[in-house]
Amino acid sequence: MDKHTKELFEVKLTGTKGRILASSPIGISIELIEHLGEKEFGKIVKISESLVEHFGENARFNSNSINKYFNYPKTLPFIIRYQNNIEGIIVGVPLEHFINETWAHCDSNLQKGNTIYTYAYIVKKDYRHLGISKMLKRVYQNTLKKRGYKYVTGHVMEGISVNFIKDTQLIKKFKNWNNTGYTFEYYRCEL
Repeated sequence: MDKHTKELFEVKLTGTKGRILASSPIGISIELIEHLGEKEFGKIVKISESLVEHFGENARFNSNSINKYFNYPKTLPFIIRYQNNIEGIIVGVPLEHFINETWAHCDSNLQKGNTIYTYAYIVKKDYRHLGISKMLKRVYQNTLKKRGYKYVTGHVMEGISVNFIKDTQLIKKFKNWNNTGYTFEYYRCEL
């Protein structure tokens, strides 16, 4: 089945429309989602449940947050499938989307149109051994570069950003981020 046929096949089964950006012979594909079909909303909610233990109920995706963040071309939502099952997501949002959030004003790149905020990056634990986390992140970053972005930012739990492979700049720490009880770091990496 060629790439175009596969995309049409997925639209008919799930209502999802996207572009396959990378694939492998073992059944892994990475897609930029242009429209997430409602039949796949539950899969995104299920993946996001891994966040609830550490970050509370508000971290779980719901139909409102899915509609807000799976909103191409205003956002750049990616999914990774293994044998046609969604096993991970990464959602990038232009930093300017958060102009009304006080935390965004700590970033000197706000209003420059050169930065993507990583809103969500989740891969099921059972499939990380296949290297799909790295594949998803690599395709995400390469796509951002091709679209002219220079930086990627986000919030991670304190101490996580020092483990990033690329040079990471710690911009600011936020204690009790979104009432989670945890300190989060706002970081920036050059693409």
